[in-house]
Amino acid sequence: MGHAKIVLKAAIVLFCKPNHKKMNAIKRPFPALFYTLLIVCVSVALTTCKTDKKAQSMNQPDIQSLKGKKLGLPAALPPFNPEKDIPEAPDYAKTACWVSRPSSDTGTLLSVDVFWVYPTVLSDSTTYLMDIRDPVLRQKAEWTLVEQASIFDKQANIYAPFYRQNNVKINPVMLTEARPIFELGQQDLIAAFDYFMQHFNKGERPIILAAHSQGSVRVVELSKAGKLLSGSPELSAKLIAAYVIGYSITPADLKANPLIKISEQATETGCFITYNTVSDEKGKENQAPTVRPESFVVNPLTWKTDTTFAPASLNIEAVFFRHDDPAHPVRYPHFASAQKKGNALVIKDIANIRELAATSPTFPEGVYHMYDYAIFYENLRENVSERISAYENK
Repeated sequence: MGHAKIVLKAAIVLFCKPNHKKMNAIKRPFPALFYTLLIVCVSVALTTCKTDKKAQSMNQPDIQSLKGKKLGLPAALPPFNPEKDIPEAPDYAKTACWVSRPSSDTGTLLSVDVFWVYPTVLSDSTTYLMDIRDPVLRQKAEWTLVEQASIFDKQANIYAPFYRQNNVKINPVMLTEARPIFELGQQDLIAAFDYFMQHFNKGERPIILAAHSQGSVRVVELSKAGKLLSGSPELSAKLIAAYVIGYSITPADLKANPLIKISEQATETGCFITYNTVSDEKGKENQAPTVRPESFVVNPLTWKTDTTFAPASLNIEAVFFRHDDPAHPVRYPHFASAQKKGNALVIKDIANIRELAATSPTFPEGVYHMYDYAIFYENLRENVSERISAYENK
């Protein structure tokens, strides 16, 4: 679109500026010639726009171009077959396509809505995309409402769509080689958010965007593209905050959409919160696949992006849920300190290191991605309350 904008800008300057001497010299004695030139200039701009779009689309592979390719890291999945590897798209008019979908029919709604995008739950060795009808994967997605999104319980209405997320093995290439596969899930989330806005939120309540891991990647990418609540200042004004934890936001992302801004204090609204938790062992940042160069880091013990050390005394309470007894999680006041170092959030003074076991080969020992919410659970919960109050009292 860049070349088209230049041509259109030139047309505006030349033909629409009332005191442009050269154009007036043509327009007054030769009005037909003037308007012919104007039509030609606009035609060139439109042609340039189409050419730009075509070039852009040629640079991005389509889904059929991936047929037969073995995609994924560290181990590739079987050859991709669009005919059998793409499950049916969700129909968000159906309750079964939502992990959580509160309504006034089931009780009184709270004054704030949360749109939750769950993290990666698909990790087998054969499946490219989540089939939202799979009962095991549905249970895993539902568990994220307990383990992570419960920071919003009794503070907001939690809306969470099922979507065709990609396998964890696709994550390293989801924004590059496997982008067309990734985009299927993006289409789902756009459709889900549109349905949520039209049928549930209806513009009546402010919104919190929240996610973790792959879910955060998706919220960031959609926001960069002007989707969700980042398409205009009017839409952004509806945003209380976006908790896109377990992924990175960089200066390049802010440049892509200036409506995205990073949180600098606990009561700021309309902002994004991002961090990736690692140990203080040397080199752990480089082992964290969700950490990108020049990442912003919002310390959840101070809600600032500086490098000030935050002692464990500021950590209200870490909360670790157990599958066999989710109603009685294990709690640790003052679980760990936190400090921004490089592009990651480094924790020390850990109360019980056994709670931070490496349970995924994607995230080795000392990369605490799986516990980004748990370690700072009560600080997150308190901050949700603070930002809601700040928004409502503006």
